[in-house]
Amino acid sequence: MPTFDLDETRAWSGLEVFDHTGDRVGRLSAIYADTADHEPRFGLVRTGLFGLRSVLVPLEGAFEEGGALILDLERHLIKGAPHLRREEPLAPEAEAELYSHYGMEVPTTSSGQPRLELMQLEHAD
Repeated sequence: MPTFDLDETRAWSGLEVFDHTGDRVGRLSAIYADTADHEPRFGLVRTGLFGLRSVLVPLEGAFEEGGALILDLERHLIKGAPHLRREEPLAPEAEAELYSHYGMEVPTTSSGQPRLELMQLEHAD
């Protein structure tokens, strides 16, 4: 898994999101980090005509360019992702479904608790 600069990642909130071919997907509204290492793993993207639907997308391979976030994914895969209510906590079953949708290995935990949590985007002083 890549390591992202946290200040850079915090600055991604609000960016327009595009797939790797340049098709617009939506706007990044939040970032979810792994509870074990606090690394950003997924971004919450508001999609649809009015941004009423939100999906989580893996940040692996993502980069910022020209004020936009470019994902290493195809739009149809993102659009088919499980929905998420805006900034809601993730149940372990929802995480498993998310990882499965993107063909990613589900990290194991001894507690059975979710591994992803909403990352605070405000800078801590």
